[in-house]
Amino acid sequence: MMASLLDREKLLSLTADEISKMLRNRTLSVVDVVKATSRRIHEDNNCGLNLAAIVSVAPEAELLELAEQLDRELADNKPRGPLHGIPVVIKDCFVTHPDLGMTTSAGNYAFLQNRPIKNAPVVDKLLAGGAVIIGKSNLTELCCFKGWRLVDGFSSVGGQTKSPYVYGDHVLDEGDLSPWSPGGSSTGSAVSVSAGFAFIGIGTETNGSIVSPSSRQALYCLKPSRGLIDCSGAFRVSRTLDTPGAMARSARDVAVATTTMLNDSTRISLPCGSYEYFFSNSFEGLTVGFVYPTLWRLPPDFWVPSEEAKHQHDASYHAVIRTMKTLGAQVVYPVELPGVEKLKIDGEFAQDIVPFYECAAATEDFLKEYFEAGSTIRSLEDIVQYNKDHPKECLPKNAPDQACLIKAVENPPSEDKCKTAFAHMHKVAKTEGLDQAFSQHNLDVVFAPMDSSACTLSTASGYPIANVPLGRYHLKGVASRPFGLAVLAKAGGEGTLFKVMTAYEANFAPRDIPEQLISRP
Repeated sequence: MMASLLDREKLLSLTADEISKMLRNRTLSVVDVVKATSRRIHEDNNCGLNLAAIVSVAPEAELLELAEQLDRELADNKPRGPLHGIPVVIKDCFVTHPDLGMTTSAGNYAFLQNRPIKNAPVVDKLLAGGAVIIGKSNLTELCCFKGWRLVDGFSSVGGQTKSPYVYGDHVLDEGDLSPWSPGGSSTGSAVSVSAGFAFIGIGTETNGSIVSPSSRQALYCLKPSRGLIDCSGAFRVSRTLDTPGAMARSARDVAVATTTMLNDSTRISLPCGSYEYFFSNSFEGLTVGFVYPTLWRLPPDFWVPSEEAKHQHDASYHAVIRTMKTLGAQVVYPVELPGVEKLKIDGEFAQDIVPFYECAAATEDFLKEYFEAGSTIRSLEDIVQYNKDHPKECLPKNAPDQACLIKAVENPPSEDKCKTAFAHMHKVAKTEGLDQAFSQHNLDVVFAPMDSSACTLSTASGYPIANVPLGRYHLKGVASRPFGLAVLAKAGGEGTLFKVMTAYEANFAPRDIPEQLISRP
């Protein structure tokens, strides 16, 4: 039964919701699903296409024991929650207790010297909801805060995560976010979902770390408003900016995972206790804005798209605008938003100042609360020194410096400078930016190219941002990576985002799946 229902193509295309329905009607067992996803990991994580998306896999015996228990609970009609039996991958910056059989590294060998003493709150919520945490995903090392110009998806511990959509070698000569880049820093979580290793991926985001890799893997995702989900059990570069979030193959799956991870007070306040209340198949009654795409590209030092790429992207973008009008949405185009250059203070981006002030204290608190007392690594300074003492392991070619860590330890900005940066971020991105646009045009959401700095407006304002799949580049006659649409809403606008995301999914073309994973032996 499993061979036909969970062949490779099904594992690449089925959603968590579809798997859940098959589990509950007993068409599949949790054991079937766990075995199938484990097989996919074995085929293409460290061999086959060598995607290197997962850095630590849960022991098979423990996984199967849990799967059997979850099957018994389903037989007794006692599911733990909406994620019951669903394989999930979490970013390896979240702490997991050794009982789960997986390490915690944040992509850096220094963390492997310590022993965790408990799970991150997000991990406990996922387990309580019935999820099967099948592995921990690779990431851009230390959540992209180790040094300047890190390669997305590379860590000293996990190596280079690659995209299953892109053919050929991992080449970045067109820029750090060229078509070959899988995006980051939550790279492995996104690739795991697109490659069939799991049905839901969990990541964290300071500035683009969930939405960027999701767009490049044709996934739906949400980075929620700051404070809705507890981030305390993860290595994070900023207490105030970092936020956990979910990515999946459908908007519904993202909503279910997000609901599962919410702080209790937020979940209780939702209608019917779930974001499912907001699901819709229609854009009727919505007012949506679109920025002008030629004004919203990636910065040129990240990628200068060819005329071919710009034409493909903008044609897909304008097609969405035309279709939404026919589907009943009130469309405002173009909507003006402040460019990210306005976020600079004395030549420095305000959103970069905050992590340099907060990272050292956040790391020390994280190490103190979640790892054994007396552990080798107790501070950001200890991480810097460990890297210096072990250069072969910790300072390899793709991550050869730790300038960001050193600056955060030796020359952090003052508290006053951090407060000024926060005030400036809110003034530009929130008050004079998104708030003004939403108010002026009575907007529910604003759309922008994800291949842009739109995520920075979310970071600076604290407002939620989602991604929906838009298209896929075909460059020089070769299929390349997918690209997506950013969707921005007001603070607390997650329900509106899920209304838009589910309507989008119901009315636009299905997401692409990586065909080379189907066609290869």
